[in-house]
Amino acid sequence: HEQSPPVLSVLRQPAVAWFFASIFFTVLAHTSLYTFFSLYLDSLGHGKATVGLLWAEAAMIEIAFFWWQGRLFPRLPAHAWLQLAAALSVLRFAATAAFGAHLWVLVLLQVLHAVTFAAQHAACIALVSRHFSGALRGRGQALYTVLGYGLSGVVGGVAGGWLSAQAGYAAVFWAAAVAAAAGWWCATRSRQADDATV
Repeated sequence: HEQSPPVLSVLRQPAVAWFFASIFFTVLAHTSLYTFFSLYLDSLGHGKATVGLLWAEAAMIEIAFFWWQGRLFPRLPAHAWLQLAAALSVLRFAATAAFGAHLWVLVLLQVLHAVTFAAQHAACIALVSRHFSGALRGRGQALYTVLGYGLSGVVGGVAGGWLSAQAGYAAVFWAAAVAAAAGWWCATRSRQADDATV
């Protein structure tokens, strides 16, 4: 019970509040990928083998980033990784919506998974550990999971299902690009608020 007020006080800090907002919107954008990507590609005539290879490519790119994370991640501040991940997510999902029928475009876009997911996740873990230190770390991780992935997953699944039924799968990815842009704006506000406290 004694730890609740500190958690609330941390959440009220502008840098932290905007940070969680950035997580929500950037992960919300990725709901389009996890829930609707295979369905979208199938609707465009891509075969199951092609879809499987695209998923495998993203997984390999993700693993490669984590393998080299020790060298890559320190090159930018954590907030800069959040901004970059959100900005590239805008590009990734807008291009998926516009050029999903072109396999070579999809192959190139899957490379961005290294930043839009892997680097974004690494930055989030670093910032959660920084803002929720010591005894609060467990609660910070729980908030990251619930606010970042749980809530965004539910909203993205329900909204994406409705949107795809009304306007098609491409519309889901256009909406994801908008969500990612909101994620970039929130990450920028978080960085500005964080810099102001230093």
